[in-house]
Amino acid sequence: MCRNKTAIIEALASQGWIVIPNFLKANQIRQLRDQALSHYAAGEFKQASIGQGNNKTIQTEIRRDAVLWLEEPNTGVAGEFLAWLTELRTELNRELFLSLVEAELHFALYPAGGFYRKHIDNFRGSSARLVTVILYLNPDWQPEQGGQLQMYLDNKTLEVAPEAGTLVLFLSERFEHEVLPTEQERLSLTGWLRRRS
Repeated sequence: MCRNKTAIIEALASQGWIVIPNFLKANQIRQLRDQALSHYAAGEFKQASIGQGNNKTIQTEIRRDAVLWLEEPNTGVAGEFLAWLTELRTELNRELFLSLVEAELHFALYPAGGFYRKHIDNFRGSSARLVTVILYLNPDWQPEQGGQLQMYLDNKTLEVAPEAGTLVLFLSERFEHEVLPTEQERLSLTGWLRRRS
């Protein structure tokens, strides 16, 4: 796992986003993928919703994916990734004064035909999520399979293929983004570095 966080911090400070190919090795990706798919096969994923609290609803015209929140990902590759995120959080606080207090992570599985319309990664009236983190777990992904992350940057759009090992980080409140329709199952480990609500 990449231990040099300087480039990430500099990119977030200057442009607000960064895409890092080959962040994890193939065997690490395989372990995460196997972990996620075994939970999915056991029926542990839940249909993703929008909103929070009493306003939480499932709206398949807005998003069509299933998620599994990782309550205590402290073992295996997920645990290593969370430990790395914790180190990154500490350095971001020191360098950029973000007041980050925790990370939250979940697996997200988009079935064939899945998508997530254009949105910002914060609940209405909340700004707790400051840095979005997405790690893709899809070996040999091809352009015709769709499922790209489309980011609406300050003066252009950027499409990121959900290829295994690609890590994306961006400022959650700054960039609208969407998941374009996927032609086959698409898997990621997704989360946020958060401050107190």
